[in-house]
Amino acid sequence: MKPRSPFANFGGYIGSFCKRNQPKLIASLITLSVSLGVLGARENGVFQQPELWVYDSLMRSHLNEPPDRRIVIVEISEADIQRFRWPFSDRLFAKLINQMAIAKPAVIAIDKYLDLPVLEGREELVAAVKNAGNVVNAKFTATEAGRSGVVPAPDLEQISRYGYVNLPIDKGAIVRRAAIVGDTGSFAFEIANLYLQNLHQKQVEFNPTAIQFTAGNQVIPRLSANYGAYRRHDDSGYQMMIRYRGKARFFEHIRASDVIDGKVTPERLRDRIVLIGVTAESLKDSYPVPVTVDGEVMYGVEIHANIVSQLISATLDNRPFIQVWSNGLENLWILVWIFVGGGIATFIPNAFKNMGLFVILVSSLIGFSYFAFAQFLWTPLFPTLIGFIAANATVTAYQLAIQQSDRKILMGLFSRHVSKELVDIIWNNREQFMQEGRITGQEVYVTVLFTDMRNFSTAAEAQAPGETLNWLNNYLGTIANEVLAHGGMVDKYIGDAVMAVFGVPIPHSNEQEWTRDAQSAVTAALAIAKKLEQMNEVWVSQGLPPVSTGIGINSGVVIAGSLGSAERLEYSVLGDTVNVAARLESFNKEVDGGPHHILISEETKRRIGDSFKTEFVCQYALKGKTKETEIYRVL
Repeated sequence: MKPRSPFANFGGYIGSFCKRNQPKLIASLITLSVSLGVLGARENGVFQQPELWVYDSLMRSHLNEPPDRRIVIVEISEADIQRFRWPFSDRLFAKLINQMAIAKPAVIAIDKYLDLPVLEGREELVAAVKNAGNVVNAKFTATEAGRSGVVPAPDLEQISRYGYVNLPIDKGAIVRRAAIVGDTGSFAFEIANLYLQNLHQKQVEFNPTAIQFTAGNQVIPRLSANYGAYRRHDDSGYQMMIRYRGKARFFEHIRASDVIDGKVTPERLRDRIVLIGVTAESLKDSYPVPVTVDGEVMYGVEIHANIVSQLISATLDNRPFIQVWSNGLENLWILVWIFVGGGIATFIPNAFKNMGLFVILVSSLIGFSYFAFAQFLWTPLFPTLIGFIAANATVTAYQLAIQQSDRKILMGLFSRHVSKELVDIIWNNREQFMQEGRITGQEVYVTVLFTDMRNFSTAAEAQAPGETLNWLNNYLGTIANEVLAHGGMVDKYIGDAVMAVFGVPIPHSNEQEWTRDAQSAVTAALAIAKKLEQMNEVWVSQGLPPVSTGIGINSGVVIAGSLGSAERLEYSVLGDTVNVAARLESFNKEVDGGPHHILISEETKRRIGDSFKTEFVCQYALKGKTKETEIYRVL
């Protein structure tokens, strides 16, 4: 005989494994599909806006820092515009700068374009800037959108520093990031470096080999085209996420008119960064930012103040920047949570346990993201949460569909044969015996009860066919009700005969339960006999002949499982134990079965002990048997 190929054995094992674990494998495929969908959607920017909204919420929830006292904003307010007119003349700006210079601030930064002369006093402005020696002016770099740039004024370029004030804008005109360096340094970058050099002999360093900027001991995280939630965004320049200190007007504000009028003491400006900028609503230099809500805005000068504070605080105080994981690590994190979501739905089918664990894990995920952001790590919460929920929901939906199919099969097999309580028990224990859409065969110890009407033909002759059917249903229903009431299962109806089994479909596994099944069967038999006596009185009063029913009971091992084709299944038990019970019922015709016509085997007698009054009938080889059986009648 040709030996079987090991590959055939392996293939058979794989096939068997797939058959046994089909629901779990399909659930895994569903989870994998969800994970690919979520990662694909994220890669194509589908989740960018929701992720950024989550980022904004996290940013607002972590505003717990004190104001940076190294920075003060001199604001040109609506009242200042009304008083001095706009635009301010060069002479007025010269006076503003001279008044500040008296206080000896570390840096004077002007967030207004001074590229063209305004009214009179240009020479005074140039002299004021030169005398101060620490002025940073604003320029605007031309953008791809076609907006023209604002170049430094020739008369001021040689005596002051310049930085571009361009701010990268996200959808909704929200400012979340800053390009600190492009072709030149940004406005905030130049301010921060001038302050660090003047007061601390430090600066934000550039490493040309690694193409990295460092602030103190920290590398400034650079935004790439795919960074955190961002996908394919414009990453020109050296961009970083802005870590806002607080909401609008968080930094100290001083009105420009108070400085011009000499009302500000020098101590309020000395050694500080003084940012001059517009806060007049009519001039429209404002933007929504992550820390503002409900239509609130932050003025451009305040945004630059936050960026300056971020750079000098990182250099001097080691204040951390906002970091993200690499794309690979973020994708792995999302995948793990998606498979956890699908996994708990797969392996914890109980709805309440699943929901409880679901709530715990969702809370843990949100809590982790909140805690991580407190440590300045921005994790991908939204796609992870969506993936986790989607995987759990889709696998749960699949499990429910499978359960409905299984329940339909189980209920079709048992709903008319066992009590409602037992149906619920069967369903709760379905995994013990459901496989491949049918109940697998198993060896169980049971007690089998057979009943058969003795004079059916005589009774039927006295009735019309329709009456006979109603009468027979009444008779069979009475027997079935007593079987169900005592915990048995109606296996089948065979004409006017009934086969019932005690101890299935949930197998009983110990002597105590087997004894209880035997006692329940005998109790049910006595209840059936008593009920039929009452029914006979009614039938006799109706002119019908009384009927008698023979009952046979036997205990022993049977094979229990589904019989039939895929289209039509029936749950039943098979074995010699069943045959003996049927023979005992029939033996009532040959011997006196006692007042109730109940005969039991020696095994059932051993089980019930002295719980019932019984009497030995004989030792007899029943039909089809060679070995003699001790037979008892129940009195």
